[in-house]
Amino acid sequence: MIPQARLVELLKNLPAIHLELLDLTWQLTGEDGSLDPQKISFRYTDMEKAIAEAESYTRSTKEMVQCLARLLH
Repeated sequence: MIPQARLVELLKNLPAIHLELLDLTWQLTGEDGSLDPQKISFRYTDMEKAIAEAESYTRSTKEMVQCLARLLH
């Protein structure tokens, strides 16, 4: 079992993650703040890629949480 202090240090050294989906969402909003269907239709391929990136990040994060839980118990 890894000491909790060591685990915290390891987690502090993880790089920050930036998901393209966040930027893209802002780019696809209309003046009223809602998503603009016309903008989305023009950027559909970009949206697919950004969603795939976010889904991959989600899966990886879930795996990491499971591993950490096993280490701490």
